[in-house]
Amino acid sequence: MQNRKRTLVFVLISVLLILFAGGLAGYVYFVKGKQLAPASPSSNAGQETMQGNSYLKIYYPVNGYLQMEERIVTPMVMTREEAARATVTEYLKGPAGMLDPAIPPDTRLLGAYFGIDGVLYVNLSDAFRRNFQGDALTEYLLLRGLYESLLSNVKDIKDVRVLVEGKEIETIGGHILANVPLGSGLITNSPQSAGVGNGTIGK
Repeated sequence: MQNRKRTLVFVLISVLLILFAGGLAGYVYFVKGKQLAPASPSSNAGQETMQGNSYLKIYYPVNGYLQMEERIVTPMVMTREEAARATVTEYLKGPAGMLDPAIPPDTRLLGAYFGIDGVLYVNLSDAFRRNFQGDALTEYLLLRGLYESLLSNVKDIKDVRVLVEGKEIETIGGHILANVPLGSGLITNSPQSAGVGNGTIGK
């Protein structure tokens, strides 16, 4: 009888020791291990996002006003200059399902970069000027659509300037000055016929 009690006590003590050892090992693994593990660097480190969306808002000239379309983009996180290039690239594609002469065909983006003045410089191929067809309103909306698209998708733009083959040009189609920042130039050079009314982003 006494031997049986001793056996039961030995078994009980052994079980308690096993449980204690297991608990201690789990604590070290799950708690201490987490504290000692190095923190993973953020995948967004050193990058600047767009306006927080996974899509671009593009404003196209359509039938005398600006029409907004949303375009899905990847990756979602990109630098400001990458966001600018993605925006201009989508803009030059024109509205979905339409052959819109307001966007000069065969225009290519040659580059987009920020100057030390915070102005975004957009460098386009000569087709942007050479293949333009339209009146003063069309020319105004072409530049205004580009400007509004960039402001909607890229952070902290002070203004936008358009270059053609790396150079400033006086005008795209002979109606609107293009050798000035678009933010101020489009306001002072807005044609009176550009009463950008129904369904537009406003004047």
